Amino acid sequence: MTKTMETTYQVRRPGERSPKRPNRTLRLFAVDALLFAVFVVVVNVPLTGLAIHEWLGILIAVAMIVHILQHANWVATTTRRFLSATSLQNRVNYLLVVGIFIGFVSIIASGLLISEVALPWLGITPGGGAFWFWLHLASVGWVIWLTAIHLAVNWRWIASASDRLIFKRFARSGGGR
Repeated sequence: MTKTMETTYQVRRPGERSPKRPNRTLRLFAVDALLFAVFVVVVNVPLTGLAIHEWLGILIAVAMIVHILQHANWVATTTRRFLSATSLQNRVNYLLVVGIFIGFVSIIASGLLISEVALPWLGITPGGGAFWFWLHLASVGWVIWLTAIHLAVNWRWIASASDRLIFKRFARSGGGR
């Protein structure tokens, strides 16, 4: 093999990814897992206290934007195909995602309107009331149920991704010794 060919072609084992190309599934999985973990923590106000609850809620809003942008192609494609060329599971998943999105928008908007720590710290005094507090709590319940169904519908992907991205990687690195 000549020097030119050595620098032009890289030899990789089957299934090995280019070190310069990040694994898209790993990125999606990481954002999804982080979003879920933060949501589980943030819904438990006695655990975090109100200040951390509010700031983590704002962090969730940012993570949701990243999450939606990561899945923008799926949203666009499924929206176009919703009434024609897509599976029932994809339609159900799409409706769950829309419901979760609406729920999160409601949680975040109502949470900002009833903020007692984060927004006042920024010099903003929201004028929330009892309705916004009720909407905040009702939306949290709505999102918990829809998220549980969403996880159930996507359980095969979650289990497969967990196996490939966490457990097999851990075993390959010698972490299972």
